[in-house]
Amino acid sequence: MTNDIASSSGESGFGLVEALIATVITAIGVLSVAVLMMVGARLQQNSRAGSNSWALVTAEIERIRTLAPTNPQRANGGSLGANTLNHSAMRGTTTLRWVITDKLDTCAPVGGVQGAPMECAKNISVVAITPNSQAIRAQVDSVLFR
Repeated sequence: MTNDIASSSGESGFGLVEALIATVITAIGVLSVAVLMMVGARLQQNSRAGSNSWALVTAEIERIRTLAPTNPQRANGGSLGANTLNHSAMRGTTTLRWVITDKLDTCAPVGGVQGAPMECAKNISVVAITPNSQAIRAQVDSVLFR
């Protein structure tokens, strides 16, 4: 009996080396997709923190607008770089800071009545600082009237 298996150099099919190379290429592809999913989750977290910051800043400006003009939180002063008395607040894990200054050339008597005390519109800048250093830092500048 003779063995009719041809041992030519033109054999077809996959060998062990080819299968190993295909496995490595597939593993690299799967790991790349896993890394992209982690990066996407982190970006989503940063985006959520940034959106929450914008909402908190907007709500804080509206809250300050509703305060009486004589309230210490509406007084001129504050700092965006450090917490100051009556010009900073914590909302959950987010720090809010604001600065209030008189808006020049916008002063008028209260109620438009001659002889009444003068009042001025005020510039306000509010910033939200989140513990997430990758999140967008939200800052809004606005004007307070009465």
